[in-house]
Amino acid sequence: MKKNYLNLMWLAVAAIFFVSCSDDNDPVIPKLSITADVVEISETATSALVVKVNADATVETAYNVGISLSGTALEGVNFQDISKTITIPADASSANIFVTPINVSAIEDSKTVTIELKAGTAYELTASTNVAITIVDNANPPSDAPEVSFATSNIVTNPYLEEVKTITVGLSKTFASDLTIPLTITGDLVADTDYEIAGLTNDAITIPAGAVSADFTVTLMNTAVVDMDKTLEFAFATPSVTDYAVKATENTVAVNAVDPQVDFSSWFNEENEYNYFFDKWDADGRTYRTDLPAYNPKRYYWDVAEVEWKIFSGDHYFDVNVDDNNQWKEVTNIWHKDLGGTGIDIVEQERYEMHGGDFFGLTKFFDNEATYAKTMIASENGWFRFVTTDGTATEGTVVIPAQTITLYKIKEGYDWKEKTTVDVEGGTESYYAWYADSETTQGDLSQSTNVTPVSIDVAKSLGTYNSSTKEIIFEVTFTCDDADFSIDPKYYIANDGNSYTLKIKYIPTK
Repeated sequence: MKKNYLNLMWLAVAAIFFVSCSDDNDPVIPKLSITADVVEISETATSALVVKVNADATVETAYNVGISLSGTALEGVNFQDISKTITIPADASSANIFVTPINVSAIEDSKTVTIELKAGTAYELTASTNVAITIVDNANPPSDAPEVSFATSNIVTNPYLEEVKTITVGLSKTFASDLTIPLTITGDLVADTDYEIAGLTNDAITIPAGAVSADFTVTLMNTAVVDMDKTLEFAFATPSVTDYAVKATENTVAVNAVDPQVDFSSWFNEENEYNYFFDKWDADGRTYRTDLPAYNPKRYYWDVAEVEWKIFSGDHYFDVNVDDNNQWKEVTNIWHKDLGGTGIDIVEQERYEMHGGDFFGLTKFFDNEATYAKTMIASENGWFRFVTTDGTATEGTVVIPAQTITLYKIKEGYDWKEKTTVDVEGGTESYYAWYADSETTQGDLSQSTNVTPVSIDVAKSLGTYNSSTKEIIFEVTFTCDDADFSIDPKYYIANDGNSYTLKIKYIPTK
């Protein structure tokens, strides 16, 4: 009995020992989680953000844990590369993952990176398997960043001059790479109508690496809108990078396009009005037109031989151009001399005559000019264009627009001034060949078959006006290659082949 009892006791001890040995040999499976004490970091941070992988138990051997990355932050762009395998050392209960941000100069939204634990055979995962880290974007340039500013002051210009204005954008110091600086463009001047810009791409200017400035240009376009007062303003747009800062001052520049009405009363007034354009010339007498206002200022040329101004007579009558109230245009008149009028005693003496034109005395340089009594040379684009940026100023610029004008000379072989005398009761009467020509064309010389047109190219020329001294002085350059053109050297101040420059002055008649 006692023996049986001892056997049972030994069996129990063996069973306990077996069970105990069995528990000691079971593998330990750690349960992992991932945490971070701080989940935001600035992209300008100089130290890394720590993410911790935690194990609830240690094991005697190291083991690897796989991770994956996702989110809007890009590895290698917004943060430094992170190994996708984390090793938890033997007998350790955690391992660290370091998120090291990269400072991107572009100003953009903050980015996130989510680090997630992958399943593995050496561990189990808890519910906390991922953590999201926000990399906060930096919108502020460093304190030593170069400052950008406009090196050009505000501009006031008259668009009739069609000036090309240069605007300079400067940096306080050089930068290692190209800097593209966006601008804002506002105002009531209209692109491609009032102005054109060159040197900008998508409203941005690029300052090359190592340079401290770059230019762009604004070309004003002539719209001939008198009393225009419009503005174009450039400013720096909100930077999209932190490579530079916008200076607190000199950060805008304006282009003001103005074309104020010029006061012509020094030349165009009642005292200097010309009222002798004929309306009718017939048996009832002569009458003058009242619907054709005009002014006949005195004209002078600079005599290079005598070194003084000399009177330069001719038929030149002006009034304000109806298409541009800051410009003078010639006034011309064509009228008919009817039978019965003074000097028109036979029908062959009836004719059209013309009056006006000859802005700078071309008639003097053609011995064979065709005229209906007087010269009439019409302009394509008007004559004096008065230009100022201050309507109260007494001085300013006059512009002679570039254009081609036409003068008519007598066709070779035709005797324009052939005189015919006939007997009439009580005596004789005479008439010239051009009388009949004028009747055929009704006073339009361009329609005559007995003339040859001569083209004279007038270059854009500049001068000045002074309403106090009542002087308009300009130099006009024109080109004429016609063989019959002949000019005395005393009339021009410069000559280059078939091109001549005259210096001319106009003052009021009284």
